[in-house]
Amino acid sequence: YKDIVESTLPHLMRNLDPHSVYLPPKELEVADESLTGNFSGIGIQFNVPNDTVVVINVVPGGPSERAGLLSGDRIITVNGENIAGVKMNQDSIVKRLKGPRGTTVKIGVKRDDLEELVPFTIKRDNIPVKTVDVSYMINDTLGYIKLSKFARTSYAEIREALEKLNERGVRSLIIDLRDNTGGYLDQALLLSNEFLAEDQLIVYMDGLHRKRQDFYADGKGTMQNVNLYVLINENSASSSEIFAGAIQDNDRGTIVGRRSFGKGL
Repeated sequence: YKDIVESTLPHLMRNLDPHSVYLPPKELEVADESLTGNFSGIGIQFNVPNDTVVVINVVPGGPSERAGLLSGDRIITVNGENIAGVKMNQDSIVKRLKGPRGTTVKIGVKRDDLEELVPFTIKRDNIPVKTVDVSYMINDTLGYIKLSKFARTSYAEIREALEKLNERGVRSLIIDLRDNTGGYLDQALLLSNEFLAEDQLIVYMDGLHRKRQDFYADGKGTMQNVNLYVLINENSASSSEIFAGAIQDNDRGTIVGRRSFGKGL
Protein backbone atom coordinates (compact mmCIF):
# COMPACT_ATOMS: atom_id res chain seq x y z
CA TYR A 1 0.00 0.00 0.00
CA LYS A 2 2.76 2.42 0.98
CA ASP A 3 4.61 1.78 -2.28
CA ILE A 4 1.44 2.48 -4.28
CA VAL A 5 0.92 5.80 -2.49
CA GLU A 6 4.56 6.83 -2.94
CA SER A 7 4.41 5.98 -6.65
CA THR A 8 1.01 7.56 -7.35
CA LEU A 9 1.17 10.86 -5.45
CA PRO A 10 3.98 12.47 -7.50
CA HIS A 11 1.98 11.91 -10.71
CA LEU A 12 -1.23 13.30 -9.16
CA MET A 13 0.57 16.39 -7.88
CA ARG A 14 2.22 17.01 -11.22
CA ASN A 15 -1.19 17.49 -12.82
CA LEU A 16 -2.41 20.07 -10.29
CA ASP A 17 -0.29 23.13 -11.04
CA PRO A 18 3.39 24.02 -11.67
CA HIS A 19 4.11 24.64 -8.00
CA SER A 20 2.62 21.70 -6.09
CA VAL A 21 4.99 18.85 -5.35
CA TYR A 22 4.90 15.74 -3.18
CA LEU A 23 7.83 15.24 -0.83
CA PRO A 24 8.43 11.76 0.60
CA PRO A 25 9.21 11.79 4.35
CA LYS A 26 13.00 11.71 3.85
CA GLU A 27 12.96 14.59 1.34
CA LEU A 28 10.65 16.57 3.62
CA GLU A 29 13.12 16.13 6.48
CA VAL A 30 15.93 17.52 4.30
CA ALA A 31 13.75 20.42 3.11
CA ASP A 32 12.77 21.29 6.69
CA GLU A 33 16.40 21.22 7.83
CA SER A 34 17.32 23.93 5.34
CA LEU A 35 14.56 26.20 6.68
CA THR A 36 14.45 25.59 10.43
CA GLY A 37 17.94 26.95 10.99
CA ASN A 38 20.10 24.04 12.11
CA PHE A 39 20.74 20.31 11.81
CA SER A 40 23.29 17.88 13.22
CA GLY A 41 26.34 17.00 11.18
CA ILE A 42 30.02 17.75 10.69
CA GLY A 43 29.64 21.15 9.00
CA ILE A 44 31.00 20.95 5.45
CA GLN A 45 29.78 21.62 1.93
CA PHE A 46 31.19 19.20 -0.61
CA ASN A 47 31.09 18.24 -4.25
CA VAL A 48 31.85 14.93 -6.00
CA PRO A 49 33.38 16.02 -9.34
CA ASN A 50 35.29 12.80 -10.13
CA ASP A 51 33.91 10.13 -7.81
CA THR A 52 35.77 11.57 -4.82
CA VAL A 53 34.32 13.89 -2.17
CA VAL A 54 36.04 17.28 -2.31
CA VAL A 55 35.40 19.71 0.55
CA ILE A 56 34.21 22.99 -0.99
CA ASN A 57 33.54 24.91 2.20
CA VAL A 58 33.96 24.39 5.93
CA VAL A 59 31.20 26.00 8.01
CA PRO A 60 32.76 28.64 10.29
CA GLY A 61 32.56 27.55 13.93
CA GLY A 62 31.39 24.06 12.97
CA PRO A 63 32.83 20.70 14.05
CA SER A 64 34.97 20.22 10.91
CA GLU A 65 36.60 23.64 11.26
CA ARG A 66 37.37 22.89 14.92
CA ALA A 67 38.90 19.55 13.91
CA GLY A 68 41.10 21.20 11.26
CA LEU A 69 39.43 20.16 7.99
CA LEU A 70 40.22 22.49 5.06
CA SER A 71 38.64 23.42 1.73
CA GLY A 72 40.21 21.24 -0.97
CA ASP A 73 40.55 18.20 1.30
CA ARG A 74 39.38 14.96 -0.34
CA ILE A 75 37.50 12.51 1.89
CA ILE A 76 38.56 8.95 1.09
CA THR A 77 37.22 6.91 4.02
CA VAL A 78 34.38 7.25 6.52
CA ASN A 79 34.58 5.03 9.62
CA GLY A 80 37.06 2.81 7.80
CA GLU A 81 34.84 2.38 4.72
CA ASN A 82 36.23 3.49 1.36
CA ILE A 83 33.88 6.01 -0.29
CA ALA A 84 36.21 7.15 -3.10
CA GLY A 85 36.30 5.54 -6.52
CA VAL A 86 33.30 3.28 -5.81
CA LYS A 87 30.62 5.44 -7.49
CA MET A 88 28.73 5.96 -4.21
CA ASN A 89 25.79 8.34 -4.66
CA GLN A 90 25.70 11.64 -2.79
CA ASP A 91 22.79 10.68 -0.50
CA SER A 92 24.72 7.64 0.73
CA ILE A 93 27.75 9.80 1.46
CA VAL A 94 25.64 12.34 3.37
CA LYS A 95 24.02 9.52 5.38
CA ARG A 96 27.46 8.34 6.50
CA LEU A 97 28.65 11.81 7.50
CA LYS A 98 25.51 13.08 9.24
CA GLY A 99 24.24 11.76 12.53
CA PRO A 100 22.93 12.68 15.98
CA ARG A 101 24.60 15.47 17.89
CA GLY A 102 27.39 14.23 20.14
CA THR A 103 28.25 11.14 18.09
CA THR A 104 31.61 10.88 16.35
CA VAL A 105 32.69 9.99 12.83
CA LYS A 106 36.20 9.04 11.73
CA ILE A 107 37.33 10.13 8.28
CA GLY A 108 40.50 9.67 6.25
CA VAL A 109 41.49 12.66 4.18
CA LYS A 110 43.81 13.03 1.20
CA ARG A 111 45.48 16.44 1.53
CA ASP A 112 47.76 18.07 -1.02
CA ASP A 113 50.57 15.71 -2.03
CA LEU A 114 50.83 13.82 1.24
CA GLU A 115 51.13 10.08 0.64
CA GLU A 116 49.37 8.98 3.83
CA LEU A 117 45.72 9.76 4.58
CA VAL A 118 45.27 12.35 7.33
CA PRO A 119 42.94 10.94 10.02
CA PHE A 120 40.25 13.07 11.68
CA THR A 121 37.79 12.20 14.43
CA ILE A 122 34.92 14.71 14.28
CA LYS A 123 32.23 15.07 16.93
CA ARG A 124 28.92 15.89 15.27
CA ASP A 125 27.14 19.01 16.45
CA ASN A 126 24.31 21.36 15.46
CA ILE A 127 25.19 23.23 12.27
CA PRO A 128 23.70 26.72 11.99
CA VAL A 129 22.09 27.40 8.60
CA LYS A 130 22.81 31.03 7.76
CA THR A 131 20.63 32.70 5.12
CA VAL A 132 22.30 36.13 4.90
CA ASP A 133 25.16 35.22 2.58
CA VAL A 134 26.81 38.63 2.73
CA SER A 135 26.17 42.12 4.10
CA TYR A 136 28.38 45.18 3.56
CA MET A 137 28.57 48.84 2.53
CA ILE A 138 29.29 49.36 -1.17
CA ASN A 139 30.18 53.01 -0.51
CA ASP A 140 29.55 55.59 2.21
CA THR A 141 25.74 55.48 1.89
CA LEU A 142 24.79 52.36 -0.14
CA GLY A 143 24.40 49.01 1.60
CA TYR A 144 24.01 45.49 0.20
CA ILE A 145 22.42 42.33 1.66
CA LYS A 146 22.23 38.95 -0.12
CA LEU A 147 19.54 36.60 1.22
CA SER A 148 19.58 32.96 0.06
CA LYS A 149 16.19 31.85 1.47
CA PHE A 150 13.47 32.79 3.95
CA ALA A 151 14.29 30.40 6.80
CA ARG A 152 13.18 30.55 10.43
CA THR A 153 16.20 32.68 11.34
CA SER A 154 16.19 35.02 8.30
CA TYR A 155 14.51 38.05 9.85
CA ALA A 156 16.74 37.94 12.92
CA GLU A 157 19.80 37.69 10.67
CA ILE A 158 18.64 40.62 8.51
CA ARG A 159 17.84 42.77 11.54
CA GLU A 160 21.38 42.18 12.81
CA ALA A 161 22.78 43.09 9.37
CA LEU A 162 20.58 46.21 9.15
CA GLU A 163 21.72 47.42 12.58
CA LYS A 164 25.36 47.19 11.48
CA LEU A 165 24.63 48.99 8.20
CA ASN A 166 22.71 51.69 10.09
CA GLU A 167 25.73 52.26 12.32
CA ARG A 168 27.74 52.90 9.16
CA GLY A 169 25.27 55.48 7.82
CA VAL A 170 23.26 53.52 5.24
CA ARG A 171 20.90 55.72 3.20
CA SER A 172 20.17 53.39 0.29
CA LEU A 173 19.95 49.59 0.36
CA ILE A 174 20.11 46.76 -2.17
CA ILE A 175 18.43 43.51 -1.11
CA ASP A 176 19.53 40.73 -3.44
CA LEU A 177 16.90 37.98 -3.78
CA ARG A 178 18.26 36.42 -6.97
CA ASP A 179 17.97 32.60 -6.81
CA ASN A 180 16.13 32.91 -3.47
CA THR A 181 13.63 30.04 -3.51
CA GLY A 182 11.51 31.42 -0.67
CA GLY A 183 10.46 29.76 2.57
CA TYR A 184 8.38 30.88 5.54
CA LEU A 185 5.64 33.44 4.86
CA ASP A 186 6.00 35.13 8.26
CA GLN A 187 9.63 35.98 7.51
CA ALA A 188 8.59 37.78 4.31
CA LEU A 189 5.93 39.68 6.27
CA LEU A 190 8.43 40.73 8.94
CA LEU A 191 10.96 41.87 6.35
CA SER A 192 8.34 43.81 4.37
CA ASN A 193 7.18 45.48 7.57
CA GLU A 194 10.66 46.97 8.09
CA PHE A 195 10.25 49.11 4.96
CA LEU A 196 6.52 49.88 4.63
CA ALA A 197 4.38 52.55 6.28
CA GLU A 198 1.47 51.82 8.60
CA ASP A 199 -1.59 50.18 6.97
CA GLN A 200 0.15 49.50 3.66
CA LEU A 201 -0.96 46.09 2.33
CA ILE A 202 1.87 43.55 2.23
CA VAL A 203 -0.01 40.58 0.81
CA TYR A 204 -3.38 38.88 0.92
CA MET A 205 -4.32 35.21 0.77
CA ASP A 206 -7.53 34.12 -0.91
CA GLY A 207 -8.69 30.66 -1.94
CA LEU A 208 -11.61 28.65 -3.22
CA HIS A 209 -12.38 27.45 0.30
CA ARG A 210 -10.58 30.19 2.20
CA LYS A 211 -11.86 33.64 3.08
CA ARG A 212 -9.58 36.50 2.01
CA GLN A 213 -7.01 37.41 4.66
CA ASP A 214 -5.09 40.70 4.43
CA PHE A 215 -1.69 41.41 6.02
CA TYR A 216 -0.77 45.05 6.66
CA ALA A 217 2.37 46.83 7.85
CA ASP A 218 2.13 48.17 11.41
CA GLY A 219 4.25 51.29 10.86
CA LYS A 220 6.95 50.23 13.31
CA GLY A 221 9.55 49.38 10.68
CA THR A 222 13.01 50.86 11.18
CA MET A 223 13.90 51.27 7.48
CA GLN A 224 10.96 53.31 6.19
CA ASN A 225 13.15 56.19 5.01
CA VAL A 226 15.88 54.18 3.28
CA ASN A 227 15.95 54.11 -0.53
CA LEU A 228 15.35 50.50 -1.53
CA TYR A 229 16.36 48.37 -4.54
CA VAL A 230 15.38 44.70 -4.82
CA LEU A 231 17.21 42.33 -7.19
CA ILE A 232 15.24 39.32 -8.49
CA ASN A 233 15.55 36.79 -11.31
CA GLU A 234 13.70 33.81 -12.78
CA ASN A 235 14.62 31.68 -9.74
CA SER A 236 13.22 34.13 -7.17
CA ALA A 237 10.06 32.48 -5.84
CA SER A 238 7.48 32.34 -3.08
CA SER A 239 8.41 34.65 -0.18
CA SER A 240 10.87 36.47 -2.44
CA GLU A 241 7.98 37.49 -4.68
CA ILE A 242 5.78 38.42 -1.72
CA PHE A 243 8.45 40.83 -0.49
CA ALA A 244 9.31 42.19 -3.97
CA GLY A 245 5.60 42.47 -4.82
CA ALA A 246 4.82 44.40 -1.64
CA ILE A 247 7.66 46.82 -2.35
CA GLN A 248 6.56 47.23 -5.98
CA ASP A 249 2.80 47.55 -5.37
CA ASN A 250 3.32 50.18 -2.68
CA ASP A 251 5.82 52.12 -4.85
CA ARG A 252 8.28 51.75 -2.00
CA GLY A 253 11.34 50.81 -4.04
CA THR A 254 12.75 49.75 -7.37
CA ILE A 255 12.68 46.14 -8.57
CA VAL A 256 15.65 45.24 -10.80
CA GLY A 257 16.29 42.04 -12.75
CA ARG A 258 14.20 39.52 -14.66
CA ARG A 259 10.66 38.16 -14.44
CA SER A 260 10.42 36.00 -11.31
CA PHE A 261 9.34 32.38 -10.82
CA GLY A 262 5.62 32.98 -10.24
CA LYS A 263 4.85 31.10 -7.02
CA GLY A 264 4.07 33.96 -4.64
CA LEU A 265 2.09 36.36 -6.82
